Amino acid sequence: MPLKEFSLEGKAAVVIGAENPVGRAASIALAEAGAKVLIASQEPGTDKQLKEVAKAAGAGGAKVSIRVQHAAIRADLSSTAELAVKEVGGLDILVNAIDAPFYGPAEATDDSAFDKVIESNLKTVWMSCQEGSRVMLRRGGGVIVNVVSVLSERGVPNASLYCAAQAAILNLTRALALEWARKGIRVNAIKAGWLEEEKGPATNNDEFSKNLTKYLPDNKLIKPEELAGALIYLVSPAAGFVTGESIAIDGGLLCRV
Repeated sequence: MPLKEFSLEGKAAVVIGAENPVGRAASIALAEAGAKVLIASQEPGTDKQLKEVAKAAGAGGAKVSIRVQHAAIRADLSSTAELAVKEVGGLDILVNAIDAPFYGPAEATDDSAFDKVIESNLKTVWMSCQEGSRVMLRRGGGVIVNVVSVLSERGVPNASLYCAAQAAILNLTRALALEWARKGIRVNAIKAGWLEEEKGPATNNDEFSKNLTKYLPDNKLIKPEELAGALIYLVSPAAGFVTGESIAIDGGLLCRV
């Protein structure tokens, strides 16, 4: 019985930002757990990446559909949520693996950068939750997981705007969990530590990345697929009474003062 509580057999899932490393890992994990998955892009022009993710996620025979969209456009998110009903039979699970990092000194950052960072992170996740919830509410409920950075809880120099946007998403998760608790929608977050990803700030082999690795409690970066276990737990029946929470997958980083 305990293992059956983690099965997603018969569930329909949507992953927004499936072309990103975390979105790819999420798509594969959901499919392996038995869900039918609609993988959707964060940005257009990512057809090739989505096809590669779909091939990996569907390797075990799971149904996987592709939707190229621009997640910063509400109409696209609305269409994706409705398409999930037609393509994979519903919308039981929504994973927002949306991420738009921004680094630069605060004193040199203008208002256009502020608008872009807030829109690409906070507003996009807000709209995705909104449009996804409308379909879920019609169908009696669902589960939303927002993937954020550990910078939602900690600040670092030259990333003030990004830190602020990530913190806002984390508190948005808590507020939506309260608002939808009696309507059948659970909302949680995964706080991802510094990831081992191509072209990521932690893998540039520069002074910052070298110092960062020394600072990490276990002296290593996190692989995106290492977030999969927490994700499957949060969207499964095993976490049926878990909402408004966040799980940090960070190798103990947030334990530091």
